[in-house]
Amino acid sequence: MPLVAAEDGNLLTLFVDGAIDSGLGGELLATTSQAVAGGKRRVLVNLQKAKQANSAGLEALVRTATTVTAASGRFALVGPPPVLCDVLKATRLDKRFAVFESTEQAIAGLRRE
Repeated sequence: MPLVAAEDGNLLTLFVDGAIDSGLGGELLATTSQAVAGGKRRVLVNLQKAKQANSAGLEALVRTATTVTAASGRFALVGPPPVLCDVLKATRLDKRFAVFESTEQAIAGLRRE
């Protein structure tokens, strides 16, 4: 299963396993939209097992973040592997998203914002 969701209070954590492409991106956006409609205001996307991301996948991340922030929520990425860190830097998305090394750091960071 390439996307697994875990909920805890108003926090939704999405665990990505595989490539972030149009298929997974659509699922990511749909899951997040439903969670935000249900009251979730903190969304973490755990990328520790992500393999790569294409342009459609990156667009889905941007759209997902926009959905969360439009609802006055907070969005963060957790643990992108080196190849995805390079992509985020090259596309300057590392400036658009809060990026943390661990879930604990992300939760603490989102609480401070």
